[in-house]
Amino acid sequence: MAESAVLSVAELAQRLSLHLEREFPAVWVRGELSGYKRHSSGHHYFTLKDSDAQFSAVLWRSRAERLSFRPGDGQAVEALVRIVFYGPGGRLQLDVQNMRPSGLGNLMQRFLELKDKLRAEGLFDPDRKKPLPSWPQHIGLLTARRGAALQDILKVLRRRRPGLTLTLRSTPVQGAGAGEALADNLRLLQAVPGLDLIILGRGGGSFEDLFAFNSETLARVIAACPIPVISAVGHEVDLSISDMVADLRAPTPSAAAELAVPESRLLAQQLDGLRRELGRGVARRVRTARLRLDGLAGHRGLEKPRQRLLQARRALDDAISRSLALLERRLAAAGDQLPGLYHRLRQVLKSRAAETALRLHGLRPRLRAGLALRTQHWRRGPDGARRALERALALQLERRRERLQAVGARLERLETGRLREWALRLGFAELHGPDGHWLRRAVDLPIEGELELVLRDGRRQARLVPPTEAQGDTE
Repeated sequence: MAESAVLSVAELAQRLSLHLEREFPAVWVRGELSGYKRHSSGHHYFTLKDSDAQFSAVLWRSRAERLSFRPGDGQAVEALVRIVFYGPGGRLQLDVQNMRPSGLGNLMQRFLELKDKLRAEGLFDPDRKKPLPSWPQHIGLLTARRGAALQDILKVLRRRRPGLTLTLRSTPVQGAGAGEALADNLRLLQAVPGLDLIILGRGGGSFEDLFAFNSETLARVIAACPIPVISAVGHEVDLSISDMVADLRAPTPSAAAELAVPESRLLAQQLDGLRRELGRGVARRVRTARLRLDGLAGHRGLEKPRQRLLQARRALDDAISRSLALLERRLAAAGDQLPGLYHRLRQVLKSRAAETALRLHGLRPRLRAGLALRTQHWRRGPDGARRALERALALQLERRRERLQAVGARLERLETGRLREWALRLGFAELHGPDGHWLRRAVDLPIEGELELVLRDGRRQARLVPPTEAQGDTE
């Protein structure tokens, strides 16, 4: 056998490179970027890996400049690669021809691109955001009808403002087409007459689950909405495009309801504090005016002191009148923030008073009937009372007797059933006639005919024949 040629290391490396180029043309590979480094030369070096394997890879500067995204550690990508053997380093290497985000990385790239685009257009600017109404009367809700977010919002709103008017526009919040559906339903909701505020959102989920709220169409509808919008998507750590475009971002749906509606109790406390502050201000004005009046009255160099004193008193009266008028205006302004609250309170009190009166009116005939019955018994005397007592006792005894008979019958049925079950377990059988009745005695047996045997483990059909026929069959 001829001895094979001896190759140098360089020759072996060259042959391996040629073999790889011939057997493994450019292929797409999915993996995660790790150890990503951008060299001063503009070339990119990194490791492409998954849970079971890894390759070192290089992306040359000319190709890196054509990428549509900025790669980095931890990103999931799909790379078009050629496998090469790097002789000086003695290792296989991936020569990356092209690269794109994969899966969640692609969604993140779309999110970042849209965020930059809308920010450049000014849709996130605080100056364009509308203030929320201080006392909304009608709130629109844009979420899924069966979602937990809706129940969280309703729970808070009902606790803080029981009489609040709500309009729900149910919409898909996840999946294909959900972003467009959200935008369409927001257009319909904002057309409802009398809306003061809109809350849109959903409960928590993954980045993919919440991606419908990163729709560019939805963002532009929110920005153009004439009604203030609160966005509450997921939890506090989640951030969506709708959160950034909306007039206010809430960390959760429950928090959105709390931000939308102040508690009536807190507003009443603010009104009471305002009333006390105004009262103290009036008192200070009065004290100051009186001190000035006292100083004027004791001044010796004043001409016509009585006239000056009267003028000062009139000035004091004017100051008091202005202070009282100011107090009334401030109270009226504060009262305007509670439209309909006192009216609804009066309506509730009137309604409860009417219900109480109606209930008392319904009790009146019963009270009269009871009083008449007691009076009648009193007039009958001892004999009438005794007869009434005897009838009542007799009725009670009859009812107890009927209940006892019913219980006895039930016990008899239970005992009969238990005895039958016990007998069948011992090997006995039950006979049932053609009509299905239980045959317990010999006189109940027909002369001939079909019978049914009930055994422990099932039922069997039997035939009863006359004695002579039975004897003949036996022979």
